[in-house]
Amino acid sequence: MKIKNIFWTCSVLIFIQGIPLFLSLFSPEFKMMLIADAFGTNPSADAVTMFESFALVVGLLVLGIIFFIVGATSFTDLETLKRISFLLFVLSGFFALPDLISFIKGDPTAPLPVIILGLITMALFYYGSKKGTI
Repeated sequence: MKIKNIFWTCSVLIFIQGIPLFLSLFSPEFKMMLIADAFGTNPSADAVTMFESFALVVGLLVLGIIFFIVGATSFTDLETLKRISFLLFVLSGFFALPDLISFIKGDPTAPLPVIILGLITMALFYYGSKKGTI
């Protein structure tokens, strides 16, 4: 599989993972639904502020990672693309690890589809680092 196709696919998957955060920035109802999942039905004002900051920071981080991945498609050297793919595998692993750990502990903080998309993204980046082509 071509590494650049992997990069574009992973960019889309990462964007899909970030959609709940993006929606929470613009929809008060959706934000309260996500806050209720994490903090209960009557969250404190501090919990709401903390979630708003979290959604903004992680949402912008997601956009930054997407722009980095898309920018990496400009490289033409196979070894460079494979190395970047491996580094993105590591980054996506650390990005997916908290949700995976909480799921294993039985107290998931993210919906199961988001966790699965994170694992698929990791697998694609790893595959690209080992067997990717130009």
